Amino acid sequence: MRLATYIYYPNFLSKEECKRIVKEGTINLEKGKINPASPHKLEEVRDTKVSFINEGSVVQDLMIKIMKRLDSCASKYYGCDLTYTEPIQYAEYTKGMFYNWHTDSVTKINDPQNLKRDISASLILNHSKKYTGGSLELITGACKYTKDTIIPEKAIDQEQGTLIVFPSSMLHRVTKVKSGVRKSLVLWSAAK
Repeated sequence: MRLATYIYYPNFLSKEECKRIVKEGTINLEKGKINPASPHKLEEVRDTKVSFINEGSVVQDLMIKIMKRLDSCASKYYGCDLTYTEPIQYAEYTKGMFYNWHTDSVTKINDPQNLKRDISASLILNHSKKYTGGSLELITGACKYTKDTIIPEKAIDQEQGTLIVFPSSMLHRVTKVKSGVRKSLVLWSAAK
């Protein structure tokens, strides 16, 4: 992999396209279409409501658009070709919800599913004025250090429709939402 930082595409999706995805994700949340292998709350690590956008959904055209850009980005900036993308996750963070520091890399030995994650992406689905907190922060080589503390870098653009792509091994978090609701899509892909 060549690049070890994140890439962002502001206004990748329009407001209307984002609304279509939110509608589908919300319907799936209400129907309880969640992945039982991915718990909603993992003690102090994560507190998020999630569902998945299934293949053949009414927003399949948008999922293809996102995956094509992800594939193009992986090739151009990270020097790799993607071979597989996991089911796309729709996430909602309401007041008090968060996702603490983690990587998306899967490193389980003897994993029966043989999951591998190399490139991750987050797509912001609602306007940043609809919530406070809920910021995507990353640890990059450009981060500043004070004494024994790393000051994380807030992703440059987190406006509605922005696609943020980064190596799955990059340490990142979503800060606690203080008010409103943060809505996003999350994608994980494997490379050759």
